[in-house]
Amino acid sequence: MKRLLRPSFARAVLSTLCLAVTGMAQSTAFDTATMTAALSLREDVAKAVREKRDPVAGALARLKAAASPSGLKLDRDTDFALAAVDVGQRLLAAGDPESAEPFFREAEKSLDAVIEKTPDNAARDKAAFLQKRAWVRSRFLGKPKDAKADLEAAVRLRPGDKPLQQQREQLVTEHGPEMMGRPPHG
Repeated sequence: MKRLLRPSFARAVLSTLCLAVTGMAQSTAFDTATMTAALSLREDVAKAVREKRDPVAGALARLKAAASPSGLKLDRDTDFALAAVDVGQRLLAAGDPESAEPFFREAEKSLDAVIEKTPDNAARDKAAFLQKRAWVRSRFLGKPKDAKADLEAAVRLRPGDKPLQQQREQLVTEHGPEMMGRPPHG
């Protein structure tokens, strides 16, 4: 693979990506080789599922078995959740929502575990995980009520966080009828 970026610039980009994706600053140094291997793994998993060379269960197992499937070297559950969301999005983009759904469900389970073990006094981190789970639930799993509860919990942890409040308002705007037990606008 041809090197297109200087390592220092690549580390800065990856650090910004980690902050944007997880809401947390990455404390460990990035390893370009690990990031590249993780990206290749996720691409390969999505392609194998899409081409029916690997069943979804096997692909999920392969992703879980990887040392750092996201390449970000986060705790195991967070790392897997981010990787599973990425593979799910790749499958959706390829027009395979049936294969994508299990990846989103497993990401939700991993985020459940992360949220459970993150103390409330780590408000920034816990709110970021709640926000990520809300996004997965509302965008990919059709669970707007659960997503709203996640966002409300995140706002309680970080009441002054304007982006969280805006995301909650957007969710209500997009899924209001569903959250009230009525069919969505059609």
